[in-house]
Amino acid sequence: MAIQMFQKRNSIGIRHLGVLFAGLFLSIFSLTSCYNEPGFLGNNLLPDEDIYKVKIDSSFKVSAFTLTKDSLNSFLASEGVMGYINSEIFGSTKGGFVGRYLPGISTDGYGGPSATADSIIFYFTASSFYGDSTTQLNLRIHEITDTTIFWDKQNALSPVDLNYYDPSPLASGPLSGKGSLKLYLPLAFGQSLIDSLALTDSKIFYTKFKGFYVTIDELPGYGGVAYNVSTSNMYLRLYYHYVKQIDGNDSTIRTSKTYTFGSRFYEYLHDYTKADPSKKIQHLNDTMTQDSVFYIQSLGGVYGKISFPDLAQWRDSMPIVIHRAELIIGNADATTSLPDSTISQLLFYYKDGSEWVGLIKDQISSTNTLNSNGSYRTFRNGYSVNITYHFQKMLKGEYSDNSLYVFPSSNTTIKHGVLKSGQNSAPIKLKITYTKLN
Repeated sequence: MAIQMFQKRNSIGIRHLGVLFAGLFLSIFSLTSCYNEPGFLGNNLLPDEDIYKVKIDSSFKVSAFTLTKDSLNSFLASEGVMGYINSEIFGSTKGGFVGRYLPGISTDGYGGPSATADSIIFYFTASSFYGDSTTQLNLRIHEITDTTIFWDKQNALSPVDLNYYDPSPLASGPLSGKGSLKLYLPLAFGQSLIDSLALTDSKIFYTKFKGFYVTIDELPGYGGVAYNVSTSNMYLRLYYHYVKQIDGNDSTIRTSKTYTFGSRFYEYLHDYTKADPSKKIQHLNDTMTQDSVFYIQSLGGVYGKISFPDLAQWRDSMPIVIHRAELIIGNADATTSLPDSTISQLLFYYKDGSEWVGLIKDQISSTNTLNSNGSYRTFRNGYSVNITYHFQKMLKGEYSDNSLYVFPSSNTTIKHGVLKSGQNSAPIKLKITYTKLN
């Protein structure tokens, strides 16, 4: 009985094996007849007899232009840039700072009427620098005279109005090397801060000291240096002493108080006219004439506008399913006296009408944070960004502004880029993988 069962199962297995070989033969034949290797962009990935065909197209026209920003909000920023850089391409960038200092709230006071200032020092310690650290900057500190400068939303790209600060500096000193400065301020200024009542009420304190405007003098020629610095590394320290009776004897107590920033903002001033005429940005704010390159810059400098002239033509071909839309942008070689500041990632923003909406969703992760899409690729010396979701929305006509706006990923360090436009010999490409629905 066991032998009969084995023989029966064996015969069934043989029949199944025959069916398997027949199926395998048909599968190989089917794969051979259905797969056509695309010999050029736009060729079918599926044979002509298929209902839906996946195609690749990279002939889509793309244009790119360079624009300037009108405003930038740096209010309450915890870090920024201080210094002066002049580029043959981008012109000059000067970083300054405006802030109100506050002592720690205390009822201990300064030790009574005998309290005397010994010194008051402004400390500045940079975390990093860009440019030539042998360059010596002149840092100036001016007293703020009107605290309303902190009430309005200050535009970081506009110079601080002279009406808000004393034009005569309270102190100035050299800043160079790795960016460490210990600047002594007038002793009379330190003595003016010694008011025990002011330690209990910031309003009283601000009647004595409204804040500082910290700025840098311009430099001749090209080059310079700029320092990255956090507000916690720009502070005041008052060293003082007072007399206190201990066991019936007068004793001198030496101590100090630290004043740190409260309300604050950074100032970034760009002057494109200081660029080398032979290397400067051409067609700035001109969206009709396309140069062979376009420019982007951090700290509220120039940014790129990318438009898609063929969009209307593609809309006429709807319905279309976009499987992937990849924007490929090359990095143009640009020689200046400044060190390289390659941008690690390009950010793509969009508008609806005249209103900024935000970052394209293709660059936002599932956790609502920035993903790595649009990062610099060393092997291609350029950038690749997947814009599939946004491009499909553009085709459907969901936005009244169908341009993308390009910025560096960092806005608290010196970064600038010269990128290839649609008029370049190696132009921007939009590589689209799609299916045309019949």
